[in-house]
Amino acid sequence: MGARLSQHFLRDEGARDGVAGLANAGPGDRILEIGPGRGALTGRLLATGAAVTAIELDEIIAGKLPGMVGPEAAKSLTTINEDFLRLDLSALEPGPWIVVGNLPYAVGTPILQRLLTWDHWSRAVLMFQLEVAERIVAKLGGADYGLLSLSVLARADAELAFEVPREAFMPIPNVESGVVILTRREPPRLPAAEEKAFWRLAKLAFSQRRKMAAGVLAKAIGRSRADVDAAFVAAGVGAAARAEEIPFDAWRALARALCP
Repeated sequence: MGARLSQHFLRDEGARDGVAGLANAGPGDRILEIGPGRGALTGRLLATGAAVTAIELDEIIAGKLPGMVGPEAAKSLTTINEDFLRLDLSALEPGPWIVVGNLPYAVGTPILQRLLTWDHWSRAVLMFQLEVAERIVAKLGGADYGLLSLSVLARADAELAFEVPREAFMPIPNVESGVVILTRREPPRLPAAEEKAFWRLAKLAFSQRRKMAAGVLAKAIGRSRADVDAAFVAAGVGAAARAEEIPFDAWRALARALCP
């Protein structure tokens, strides 16, 4: 069942303890665990004294989860048999929640994107395919820096806590994994009123990331190259910059100047 859902169960005790420790939870805290699987990490989280609400897509595993963690720990466990991507998040208590999850590789990014737009979490400790984790935390100018990096920067601070080898899972996947810590920003770096113009420009530029962004944007939005170059200079960016060389705040300035 795990393979069908692209889920690989974490079996390495050091990795489990590392994730649970990074959650930094204790009595009185509420943890939202996405994809608890066979409960190995769930048990570690419950041992902190926090209350855990586990979202599990697999009906059979969801039914067995209380028994997997034991009767005493299960008193602080709520299990919801649902796909997180379809879950009515408004039905959950307002939070703030600490979100933890060993995310299935196939849906890790969609889960992250949904989480970022939810207002009721404070901290998240999530495991992704290492390649995705590196894109999430990528710094300006690197090959991994792109739309995913920007989407995280818009609403959170992120860091790669540690890498997890393939052998830490069963079944063993074909790729390495990485654990990312996210801290939600309130207010977000990108105000709602600016989102449409910001993402319009960023998506256009990153769609041709090997080209100079000013040229790509001038052609795509129907502005003169002179106007676009002037906006780049005003935003503190060289007119020859490629998309991955443009800082987050400069994207905001460009959106305000070019898409008023």
